[in-house]
Amino acid sequence: MTAAIAGEQQRSRLKAELAEAIRRERRAVLIVNTRSRRGAQAYGEAKRLLVESGFTLDASYPVRDASRLREVVAQAVAQGHRFIVIGGGDGTISSAVDAFAYRNVVFGLLPLGTANSFARTLSIPLDLAGAVAVLAGGKVVDIDLGKINDDYFANAASIGLPAAIARGMPHRLKKVLGRAGYLLVAGARLATFKAFRCTIEVEGEGTKVFEAALELRIANGPYKGGILVAEEASLESRELVVHVVKGASRATIAKVWAKFAAGIRPGPSDLESFSAKTLVVDTEPRQYVSIDGEAVAHTPIRVSVAREALRIMVPQERDDLS
Repeated sequence: MTAAIAGEQQRSRLKAELAEAIRRERRAVLIVNTRSRRGAQAYGEAKRLLVESGFTLDASYPVRDASRLREVVAQAVAQGHRFIVIGGGDGTISSAVDAFAYRNVVFGLLPLGTANSFARTLSIPLDLAGAVAVLAGGKVVDIDLGKINDDYFANAASIGLPAAIARGMPHRLKKVLGRAGYLLVAGARLATFKAFRCTIEVEGEGTKVFEAALELRIANGPYKGGILVAEEASLESRELVVHVVKGASRATIAKVWAKFAAGIRPGPSDLESFSAKTLVVDTEPRQYVSIDGEAVAHTPIRVSVAREALRIMVPQERDDLS
C-alpha cells in the first residue's frame, strides 16, 4: 500500500469518526454574523431549530461587530469544540475559515448572506430549516481552500470591477436590496471604471501579460454572486480556475456578465480561462482584491491552493471526491 493511499484511508476514517461523534453527542457552538443580510432575524430561529434537532449548544454568539468575527471563531476553535456552526454570507465564511484550516474541527454552515455562493457549491439548502437538517444528518468531507498571501478564502477572489463594487457597497443597501443592491452599485462604478495592466506568473508555465484587463477572477468554486460563472471549478480539484476579462471597453464587462447571468459562456475574445495551483498576480496601477466579496487586500498577491484544508458538513448525497 502506498503512502498516499494509506493517508487517504486515514483521512476517511477520521472524517467518518468526526461525523459519527457529532451525530452521537449532538453538541455544537453557534456563531452568527448578525450584520449579514438575514443574520439578525435568523439567529433566534437557528438556535431553536438546532435545539429541536437534538443539539446542545455549548455556546452561542450573535456577533454584531463583523471585525470581531475572526476573534470569536478562533477562540471557539482554541477551546477544543469539534463542531462549530457559522451563520452568515460568503464574506463571513471567508473570515471564519482561517481558524478552521487544517484543524480537527468541523465547519457547519448556515447560509444567511446575499448570494450564498459557497453554500450553492456544496448543495447546502439556502433555507434555514434545510441547512439545519444537513447539520443534523449530513456527512463530513474535506475540501480545498484558496490562499492569498497568508489569508485563506473559501470561494473566489476578484480584481477589477467586483473589488470596486465591494468597496462601494453600503452595508444597509446590501441588507435591504440584496443582489439588486449590487446591480445599482455596479452601474455607478462602471461609469468611471478603467482597465488595468495585469501580469500573472503561473508556476511551471511562465508569465501571462494582459495589457488591458477589466476583471481577474480566481475561483475555488463555480459560483460568483450566486451566478454560475466557472463551471470547471471544483472545491476538490486541487487547482484554482482563473478567468481574465480582456479589453479596454467598459461595455465588454457588462456583456460578459450579461452572458453569465443568461447561462451563456462568453467567447475567448472576451474571456481567457486557465487553471493553476500557484500564481503571482501584479497590476498597473495597483488594484484592490475582493476576497469572497470583501475588499481586504491589494496587488501584488501570491495565490495558492490549500489542499483538503477544511472539514465541513455537507448533505449525505454529495460525493466526497478527495
